[in-house]
Amino acid sequence: MTINKKLPLFLHDEKTSEIFKIVIASIPKGTKAYLVGGAIRNAIYYKYFKKELPRRDFDIMLIGDKDSFVKNLRGNGFVYGKIKRKHEVVVKMKRIPKPIHIHNDYLYLDIHISEEKSALKNLSQNSNFTINGSTISLKDIFKEDWFDKLISLPGALADLKNKQLRLNQLSHPANLFACMRFMSLGFKPPKQAEIDLLLKSLGGLEKPRYEKNIKKLFGYVGGEANARGLLKKLKIKQDIFDLKVIKTLK
Repeated sequence: MTINKKLPLFLHDEKTSEIFKIVIASIPKGTKAYLVGGAIRNAIYYKYFKKELPRRDFDIMLIGDKDSFVKNLRGNGFVYGKIKRKHEVVVKMKRIPKPIHIHNDYLYLDIHISEEKSALKNLSQNSNFTINGSTISLKDIFKEDWFDKLISLPGALADLKNKQLRLNQLSHPANLFACMRFMSLGFKPPKQAEIDLLLKSLGGLEKPRYEKNIKKLFGYVGGEANARGLLKKLKIKQDIFDLKVIKTLK
């Protein structure tokens, strides 16, 4: 199979390309499926800088018939992942015959069911930083002019090109940790007022998610010492790596 390097970065992998053709064929008539989150952000970033950013799964925003879409996916070889909620379903497909590594040997789809009919409005309501504020219909990802098919928040592409973090929504209490992960990749921090909002929202993290996010942060940035260095750059004096301190931020 010849890989078309004009397509989004994730489609440069033959198996991923093969699986996404199955995903697109599984979309029911009248239902719209959009790629959001890290995969499309990373594809744009690669187009700008020819560098890859880490990614673990593929986030899908679905507007329409969730049950038929999931049924079709399962009929085409996908199985359920760990999450199965009213507005979120995770499914996965083997990338190799005998998977060993959870994230490397499976392709995960994290399907978010949107009650909002506008893809752009959904981005506005749910994107944490503007750099994550772009989406594309799955039916457009195999087109060479895919970049022209993007739907983006105002300033989203410019901020990504400039590596500038700018807060759009406090969509999750762990967004400050996400900010630090981006900073470790060379992104410039958001304004101080936005940092203050991100810090305060940390107080909403419960212990299991807090511990999961701390572990993810340390692994991503190269350990606690580097994470503390990023904290200093943010001019945060509170020790956010202490759960007792986190609870005082509410």
